[in-house]
Amino acid sequence: MKYRVQHNTEFDYGLPVIAAQQVLRLKPREMPGRQSLLKHSMSLSSPGTEIRESNDYFGNAVHEVRLHSRHETLAIQSECEVDVTSGDEILLDLSPSWDSVAGMLALPHTPELWHAAQFCFPSPHVDVSAAAEFAAQFAHPGTPLLRLALDINSYIHREFKYTGGVTDVYTEVGNVLNNRMGVCQDFAHVAIAALRALGLAARYVSGYILSQTDEDLPTLIGAEASHAWIAVFCPEFGWVDFDPTNDQITSDQHITLGWGRDYADVAPTRGSILGGGQQSLNVEVRVRRIQN
Repeated sequence: MKYRVQHNTEFDYGLPVIAAQQVLRLKPREMPGRQSLLKHSMSLSSPGTEIRESNDYFGNAVHEVRLHSRHETLAIQSECEVDVTSGDEILLDLSPSWDSVAGMLALPHTPELWHAAQFCFPSPHVDVSAAAEFAAQFAHPGTPLLRLALDINSYIHREFKYTGGVTDVYTEVGNVLNNRMGVCQDFAHVAIAALRALGLAARYVSGYILSQTDEDLPTLIGAEASHAWIAVFCPEFGWVDFDPTNDQITSDQHITLGWGRDYADVAPTRGSILGGGQQSLNVEVRVRRIQN
């Protein structure tokens, strides 16, 4: 399925900005067999802008931006076209037991396991200890790993209320668990914390979902903004993505920007400014299907 994505970010400053630096992660990943990037363009409203593209530790595309011109607003426009293919149907109950996989990750003996094991630990936005009690209710010995991952996602979807404005990027996992509300970012952090609390490898995935669906496609929660979900590592299956906000294994309606340990590794925009005073941020995302 082909999509056109428009991601517009606008900063308004109370005082002039003399100079600024931004780190942008707005270019979708190439994923052989799953996602192809057909085109991508980016523009900034401030003249005198330097842009350098590279890849970060996780292989995500990064644009490092330096702005030398005085400005009171900054508009960043990113537009792309991607082709997303549905993965093969996964039989969850054929996956190995979660406890056997946790044992493998505790003593990794292959490059694949070593790579996955780095996603088993606490990270800046994922307090694993805060989710230990929550995770224990799912930890029945012998449960297939991917079934357990879906059970955690389904529980979050069922018991947590999707509510904007009650959390921010700094909200801790423990607070989300106590209040049982938040947005996709919060739900992803809770699911990741629970899986890591059981010794499993889970990573945070940033991306988009289709904004306006056709009649034959389900309407997903979290459109018209950046979206977040998780991926869990399972031997023989590789990394399998789950969307706790929508209680599903991700489909060809999910467009992947990048992944990391948590939100901090894949924030769409991050930077520093000289001047500026109080500032406001407005983000608009539109994802539309391209008819073949």
